[in-house]
Amino acid sequence: VFQGAVTFEDVAVYFSPEEWVELAAWQRELYQEVMMDNYDLVASLERGCSAPAALPGLAESVPGV
Repeated sequence: VFQGAVTFEDVAVYFSPEEWVELAAWQRELYQEVMMDNYDLVASLERGCSAPAALPGLAESVPGV
């Protein structure tokens, strides 16, 4: 059953600064790649709208992004 539009926040996963520093470099890179892919997919669902270049909230929530 369709419940409404999907937003980036519906599929986003965030780490606390404490969790972020515990991740290995490859895990941080994978996270960033997956988040970008998720954003691209969600943005592609928005017909007739151009997607912003940045991930809203991502840079503020994850150190080093």
